[in-house]
Amino acid sequence: MKKVFIITFVALGFGLNSYAQENVIKINPLGLALGSAELGYERALNEKSALEVSLAYFSSDATFNSGEEVKANGFGAEGKYKLYFSSTNNAPRGWYAAPVATYASASADSSSGEDGKFSYFGAGAVAGYQWIFGGGNSGFALDLNLGFQYISASTQGSISGVSIDGILPRLGLSLGYAW
Repeated sequence: MKKVFIITFVALGFGLNSYAQENVIKINPLGLALGSAELGYERALNEKSALEVSLAYFSSDATFNSGEEVKANGFGAEGKYKLYFSSTNNAPRGWYAAPVATYASASADSSSGEDGKFSYFGAGAVAGYQWIFGGGNSGFALDLNLGFQYISASTQGSISGVSIDGILPRLGLSLGYAW
């Protein structure tokens, strides 16, 4: 009877671990401050890896010293494959590194009649830490990361002379909910 009790207790203990947080939905508060709405979803694939996909919509109005008004809007998408390193926590919690791919497209119109389109593709890498606060099977999530990204941009229309090609730094902050 004692052996049955011990085996049952151990089996239940391992079973509880499988109900840990596997999903995180998050927003980028820095983007909200700059006129961009970004929504991300992360799913743990196993104990040490997760896939994150984010979609963004941005809209901005600017007035220059000359009085010219410019309106721009567009969308973006991003994907990360996160590799978690913690020996005590399972994905999506703890230190991670991830390759990242980004695509964005925008259009701009000005009060002077000039218009243009802008699109870019980026590829890079980030390293970061994701905390999940709260007990039980859900909690508040905070994700901070830092890295670099190579960006290649193309333009059309009145802004066709603008070119961006090179390596840029990346800083990420996301707040969300894990379950």
